[in-house]
Amino acid sequence: MDNITDKGLHRRVKLHVSAKEHVFFAIVQPGFEHTLASEMMSAGLKVRPELIEGGVEFSGRIDDLFRACLMLRGASRIVMRLGTFRSAQFHQLEKDVSDFPWELFLPCGCRPVFRTTASKSMIWHTDKLEGIISSKIAERMSLHSKPESFSATPPAITQTLIIRNHKDRCSISLDASKALLHKRCGEKFISTAPLRETTAALILMEAGIGNYDVLVDPMCGSGTFSVEAAGIFSGALPSADREFPFFAWPCFRRNHFEYMKKTLGGELKSLSGKSVITGDIDPKAVDIAKRNVPVYLSDFIKPVVQDFFSLKSDSAEEKRVLVVLNPPYGKRIDQGNTALLYRQIGEKLQGDFPHCGYAVIVPGTEAEQAFNCRYDRKVLFMNGGIRVAVLFCETVAVKL
Repeated sequence: MDNITDKGLHRRVKLHVSAKEHVFFAIVQPGFEHTLASEMMSAGLKVRPELIEGGVEFSGRIDDLFRACLMLRGASRIVMRLGTFRSAQFHQLEKDVSDFPWELFLPCGCRPVFRTTASKSMIWHTDKLEGIISSKIAERMSLHSKPESFSATPPAITQTLIIRNHKDRCSISLDASKALLHKRCGEKFISTAPLRETTAALILMEAGIGNYDVLVDPMCGSGTFSVEAAGIFSGALPSADREFPFFAWPCFRRNHFEYMKKTLGGELKSLSGKSVITGDIDPKAVDIAKRNVPVYLSDFIKPVVQDFFSLKSDSAEEKRVLVVLNPPYGKRIDQGNTALLYRQIGEKLQGDFPHCGYAVIVPGTEAEQAFNCRYDRKVLFMNGGIRVAVLFCETVAVKL
């Protein structure tokens, strides 16, 4: 077989890639594995029951991978498992990698790039590991590509392979995301200590945002909570306009993908009956938040300069209200003032938002004790290098 356009190769791609079931892995902020699994099941994906720290495995056809990349708000990255190869000895790894049908998965003319980890294995040097895999892939691909495809000139197409060599078993996956999925389409303007879009979406989903009519985001910073909530309310696909690496895969068919995207996106849900109340005491943060609101949501999200401690809940009783808070902590506030701030927040929620649900990010036990409100559950995670928790409650209760 001399050419990548050979009909026989295309038949093999269709049979062994497009029509076959594969295993995929969605990477998530550790602590939110169950939240992502619930989102994936709601999207109709076949989630594997054994959750792994930092991610969720799912199985399905290649279309399920494409669908996951378009639909999931909580995943940081999505990869396709290719296989696990023996790596106790160099010749074992070389043979196994050489025998793998890379031409069915990698675009013709691409040069793979690697993200590699190695531990408790005979081949522990990552450069050596990458050298073996790269050379064997190049040899295999050269049989199905034009000779110049692997020339010294850098190609236009790159594809990241994720390599994990552990206990002499080398697992290789294809990255389907490229840039992390929290980087939604368009430029993001950043205020102090921004929250990633994926983390904000996970917190909102864990709080049950779909059951609420109103989101109150009174310390909005860059506006991430508000934009993600509006996206969830509207049913917009978070990555509809994104460029994915799989656009260059041999199995990718543009017309089919565009039809899938149109079917999944459909008409945006009406925002009638939903509202987002958002603002910040810092005028600079409000200006940044305004710039981050997508055009199609500009009439729905209107950040204003406001002090949370002057804000009242004036929603009608039949409206269900969720308050989300990512208050200043760490370097953003003197350590001695953190407990005072959280005590004031707790008192404010109980006094002026007694019938509202909440999700509040709290940086440690002292702040949690000062907050002094009952919560239904909490999720621990890392944010900006700080170990924090987010406390969830469907209705704010009286003090302990």
